[in-house]
Amino acid sequence: MFSVYPAHAPEDALFARELGEFLESGCDVVCLPTEAAIKPGEDLLNTVELGHSADVVVVLLSGASNLHNWHRERWTPLLLPSPAESETQVAVFLLEDCTFPALLRRGSKFFDATSDRLSALRRLKRWLRGIRLGTSNGMHFSPDLEDLYRQLADQPGVLTVPGAIADRFAREAVHDFEAVLWVPSHGRTLARIAGDLGAQLGMTLDGELEDNCRRIGGTLSGKRCLLVLDAPQVDVEALVPRGAPAGRTSVLVTSEPVRMTDEKPTLATARNLVAARRYAEAYDLLYRLLNLGVEPESCARELIWICEYWDRLEEANNLRFQVGPSPSEQLRLF
Repeated sequence: MFSVYPAHAPEDALFARELGEFLESGCDVVCLPTEAAIKPGEDLLNTVELGHSADVVVVLLSGASNLHNWHRERWTPLLLPSPAESETQVAVFLLEDCTFPALLRRGSKFFDATSDRLSALRRLKRWLRGIRLGTSNGMHFSPDLEDLYRQLADQPGVLTVPGAIADRFAREAVHDFEAVLWVPSHGRTLARIAGDLGAQLGMTLDGELEDNCRRIGGTLSGKRCLLVLDAPQVDVEALVPRGAPAGRTSVLVTSEPVRMTDEKPTLATARNLVAARRYAEAYDLLYRLLNLGVEPESCARELIWICEYWDRLEEANNLRFQVGPSPSEQLRLF
């Protein structure tokens, strides 16, 4: 697990815990706030030096933690280490105004929280995610999206907003999540919605719909993703319990469609779903085709195979004798 060591004064322990909770919920790190407090007889730099065994040291600079004397030969290798000197990254998080070397303000590793701690926390989180991903993340936060940041990016949550706002937020806040999973949902069944989501998660969903939804929920519970359900017209509570986030994943529902899909109900589409082992979607589509009278025997043949795979033998036999091919024709299939 990626480790973060917030070096701080005992007086700042409460904020150090808040910092740890914010970062652990948002970017898959483990923080050590209790162990990282300045010990009696030592100073901030002693504590920072101990933290160089972690991946990142976050120096909480305040009046309580500030040094009486800043000797450059002592603080430079600890607070501005070169890659050759240390693999540990060091960031400075300024809690309140105090006197310190101006050189610390330069670059992307300084976070001024004197006027807006929440904004500084968000920038720190994006910086940490960038380190983990090896990218340079943007630091722009649109003020008119503040409510979405508070309810979805700062913590897991569920929110419904107009489609255009959801689209803007998903693009801007992509750096705040492990992944953004956008699922076109308008006009689609729950089976198709779940199947699309499972595919984006890299899952093989060969079970029945209820089982697939349960597996997807278990996967999302351990990931910090943004799931966007684009204007669903069916009840998605099996995927996302009403009013509750999917574990650590935030859920954004659009009130009107943004991205539409042009899915025609064809036997070829159903067979492609079977080939991809997306059986619940194929099952749903094949029954739809069967009710429309599209190649009944072919649809029944595929449905029989799926039902037998799921051990739904009674349903398979009903299909076989009602609309399926004759026994002699079935024998030639194997």
